[in-house]
Amino acid sequence: MLTVSTVAAGIMAGSSFRIYSRLQSWLGDTCLSEEIPAFQIVEESDDTLRVPERLTFRVPTVVGAVSWVPTAFDSPLGVYGQRIVAQVGIGVSNSQIEWLTRGRFLMHSAETDDKDVITCEALGLLTLLDEAQLATEYQPKAGATFGTIIRALVEPGITVDLTAAPTDRAAPNSISWSDNRLDDVQAVLDAWPAQGEISDAGTLKITPVPADPTVGDAVFHFHDALGGTADRYNTSISRDVAYNGVVAKGQYPDSAGAKSGQEIISVVQDTDPASPYRVGGPFSPYLKPFGYASPLLTTVSQVKSAASTRLRTLRSRGSRTVRISSVPHLALRRGDPVLVTASRLNLTSVPGRIETQKLSYDGAAMETVVRMVGV
Repeated sequence: MLTVSTVAAGIMAGSSFRIYSRLQSWLGDTCLSEEIPAFQIVEESDDTLRVPERLTFRVPTVVGAVSWVPTAFDSPLGVYGQRIVAQVGIGVSNSQIEWLTRGRFLMHSAETDDKDVITCEALGLLTLLDEAQLATEYQPKAGATFGTIIRALVEPGITVDLTAAPTDRAAPNSISWSDNRLDDVQAVLDAWPAQGEISDAGTLKITPVPADPTVGDAVFHFHDALGGTADRYNTSISRDVAYNGVVAKGQYPDSAGAKSGQEIISVVQDTDPASPYRVGGPFSPYLKPFGYASPLLTTVSQVKSAASTRLRTLRSRGSRTVRISSVPHLALRRGDPVLVTASRLNLTSVPGRIETQKLSYDGAAMETVVRMVGV
């Protein structure tokens, strides 16, 4: 959740307030526009996508004597590395607006139409990695660690923040890598295990994979009682994404002597008596495993840790999702822990984590998908 004052948080917990918006365009260290005359601004974020963030907006072709059609490499709406800084604001007094930076986006496309309007699309900064195909498979330097590998793959285009990362460890030598930077970064994160998210400051922040949220972790409560901000709930659940075990495989490194190159296998099963997916329970009398393999896992403990983390993630993926239509909350972000109370769905203060979010900067209802815990 973005840092916000107590006053602004109290206003957003109500049902009526005005949203201000501001889009800036930057090319390197140069600000091309302090305020793009944008309208119909919509920010979307989806945890299941390789590049989770997307920003769309529209701009008149001409405002006053200024043409906004991108005809030069340094036009504010150009696609030559222009980054859009998206900000939203809320009035906290008669003369003061509190501004929040929602994120930084890479301009992807701009198209004019016959109504003298430019339709623009900007994507999350991970797009830079996803499109940066290497000439050959990546080869880390001798003595590289997980942290230095991620820095080498990501910087200088995106600054890497390892302040809160898990304990670093050496990467094995002589393994095959991908020629796609984003694939290699994801392989390191999976094996660590860790997660990487683009912060509102535009950095790639590496943190441990979070556990299921509890009631005490919640930063906001969606509820449909009197005075609540939510007005509609829908729900879905599927057996397709549910598993009760993980079979993880690694490989002993060259330094392991006679074991060098041999496969390491760890099977972790869901044995939690409170889990609806537990092995031997009603879900299935058999093991329904998810397979995962990485040559970056070089010890039994590493393989088991990765398998346990993946099982925890899969169990949350198999739980119910609730789609909520609510009053916009300008500080909430994908990944935030929240509580959900929905009388129609028989949910009372159930914790979950925001999986997808659609926020319109013009004040329309916010659409949020929350992945629930334990249901």
